[in-house]
Amino acid sequence: MSESRFIRIEEVLDGKKTDKKVHIRGWIYRTRSSGNIVFTVIRDVTGVLQATVKKGNLPDNEFEDAEKALIESSVGLEGVAKEDKRAPGGYELQVTGFHVVNFAEPFPIVKDKSPEFLLDQRHLWIRSQQLVSAFKIRSTVVGAIHKFFRNLGFYEFDAPVLQPNQCEGGSTLFEVKYYDNKTYLSQSWQLYAEAAVFSLEKIYNMGPTFRAEKSKTSRHLSEFWMAEMEAAWMDLHDVSEIAKDEVKFILDEVLKNNQRELNVLGQDVKKLQHIAESKFPTITYTEALKILKEKEGMDVEWGKDLRTIEEDNIMKHFDTPVVVTNYPVDIMAFY
Repeated sequence: MSESRFIRIEEVLDGKKTDKKVHIRGWIYRTRSSGNIVFTVIRDVTGVLQATVKKGNLPDNEFEDAEKALIESSVGLEGVAKEDKRAPGGYELQVTGFHVVNFAEPFPIVKDKSPEFLLDQRHLWIRSQQLVSAFKIRSTVVGAIHKFFRNLGFYEFDAPVLQPNQCEGGSTLFEVKYYDNKTYLSQSWQLYAEAAVFSLEKIYNMGPTFRAEKSKTSRHLSEFWMAEMEAAWMDLHDVSEIAKDEVKFILDEVLKNNQRELNVLGQDVKKLQHIAESKFPTITYTEALKILKEKEGMDVEWGKDLRTIEEDNIMKHFDTPVVVTNYPVDIMAFY
């Protein structure tokens, strides 16, 4: 079958191909057979589609291939798209041609596998609908970061990943042998940005970051990607407002482009829409302590840093993100 004849699964799911003959290709996501019928679900990057293969509707050798093909076999199908409320997405393909590109080996991942097993099989688990959805949303988020800053006249400015000194603290440095010397993996783009801002004025970066932090929490990662910005002529209010606008812009882009993925991941779309459309408040550190004392009965000593438990309790009284400013200098570095 020629390249131009294939369509994406989403083109069937949007209802525009109903009762028409179509050609699709992808990988078997689920499959089961019952006598003279094979029920298989095909996936591509745009979605999943149920395909019904009935003996007699296609050559015998193709029906036998449909019976033999295991999960993750790569296939090309032709057939008539039909509306079916019982099927995933409300549509199915009544198959008239089943062509196996490659028969897969038995797929090792089934329901109720442990996180450790799934991490060991990560190269296969990334094919799951949950992780595919997360990857697609991440792609939107990264694109939105670039779009947001460029729309505001910022220049993308990259810094080396291998850096000769620290900017966040020596205890979290990853040391790297650099020929006859040693260097370190980047903790942040910050020091280079502080030099570049005097030439470009408004700069941003989206790049890899490394921290040798020996804490196993959701807030400690050895490697992650971080968006940073630096600008001349901005005060505290300007910086906090641009942070708010960035978060809302990213949310808006995800809501426009990833409704299906949000649903797959069980996200509350209405809540996200509310956040994207709302103003985010700014409160001071002192006001935060007052909320904790008067509304949560937590008497936090002035000058103590806010931990996760304090932040969670503060958020009980807001339905959007909130910026906290004016921390004591002893617990929060100037930047």
